Amino acid sequence: MASRLKLPSRSRGPRDEARMTLIEHLGEFRSRIIKVGIAFFAVAIVSWFFIPQIFALLLEPSGLENLNFTSPAEALIADVKLALFTAFLLTIPILLYQIWAFVAPAVGDLGKAFTYTLITLASALFLAGVAFGYFVVLPIGIQFLLTWGGDRYNDLIISKDYMAFVTRFLLAFGIVFEFPAATYVGAKLELIDAPLLKKYRKHAIVLNTILAAALTPGQDPFSMVLMALPMIVMYEVSIIIARYVNPVSEVSIHERDPESGDFEEVDENAPERNGYEDEDPDGR
Repeated sequence: MASRLKLPSRSRGPRDEARMTLIEHLGEFRSRIIKVGIAFFAVAIVSWFFIPQIFALLLEPSGLENLNFTSPAEALIADVKLALFTAFLLTIPILLYQIWAFVAPAVGDLGKAFTYTLITLASALFLAGVAFGYFVVLPIGIQFLLTWGGDRYNDLIISKDYMAFVTRFLLAFGIVFEFPAATYVGAKLELIDAPLLKKYRKHAIVLNTILAAALTPGQDPFSMVLMALPMIVMYEVSIIIARYVNPVSEVSIHERDPESGDFEEVDENAPERNGYEDEDPDGR
């Protein structure tokens, strides 16, 4: 008899379902953050044993042999920041994968091939930007700044200032090189296309120049120019990517964008082309 007794089940309303969905999303978000955090600190611990090599690598473009510090704990803090910076660079693929895996269900099922292509492209571009900044731009910018003024100034480079300058400089180039990856996603979702990017090319050049001035740590015009040029090149690469990922015919673009100037003007006084343009005005 007791086995037949059952408590009535409470039906879940729309609010309960939404609340459960939100809780599930928060749980998934937390689990992905934990995965990224575990990978980040694991790489940071390993990087700690290579701090002298990392320090020498970042110091090499300046030609300096050592740096100065002004407080007892400054050298230790600088080494910790170097380990964290290295861990961030090396865990970029894991971070990008976890972010995309979290937001991918909201944009539809795009397939594993698209996910792996996106993660590989974004990671490779970020590391390529860091490498370009380190091997090409940083040596020129550092030497320009250190030799400015000639004998009027003495070099007293503080470790925290130098490392902050170099790491932010390299991170800025890594972020700049992410433009093609962002374009790839937008074109795949049919949010942007090549004609749209071409239309706003002049606006992009101005915006890229402003961003280069904001992202360059030293604020010197030479470094800003060296950063603005790759940004403009990345924009042109984005146009090529959008053209192949989301091809759009020029006819449809002209119909959608009458301001492009490549369409036929219609005389307002002319009779409307509604299928009866050959009809006599008197109705005959």
